[in-house]
Amino acid sequence: MRELKEIEIQNESFLKEHGVRFAKILMTENIISHHIFDASHSIARFLKEEQVHDFDSQKNGEKTYITTHLLTFKEDQIIKTSVYKAAKRGDKRMWFGAEILSITKPNDIYIIMARGGELFILNMTRIDITLCFETSLDNPIKQFLKNLTV
Repeated sequence: MRELKEIEIQNESFLKEHGVRFAKILMTENIISHHIFDASHSIARFLKEEQVHDFDSQKNGEKTYITTHLLTFKEDQIIKTSVYKAAKRGDKRMWFGAEILSITKPNDIYIIMARGGELFILNMTRIDITLCFETSLDNPIKQFLKNLTV
């Protein structure tokens, strides 16, 4: 993981201060161009602990889809995250879907959160979470976080 930018540090601090559990993924040029990333140990553990997906019970070669909310200030777009376990070695892999491509640049960091068996993701490099939460304007990020911090 690269060194965090100021906005990313602020976003991470906000989430931690509000007790929001999350995992992070650095969207490298390679990940974006190949449309797949390794579910690191921390991501796999997060998914299991949040009761969203258990790679250990998934068979090699099997692909599953998880309902995912792509959160921006303007919308909560429902997409499908694929979780895949490689056929030969059992490598754990994921992909959020092509919908993220228009709002993702190489080296952006995504936050992965969970609620009710679904994932909620946002681009923490491009979104000011504190501003979204504190503004008087209603928005999907504010609504999601309010439901988590109640």
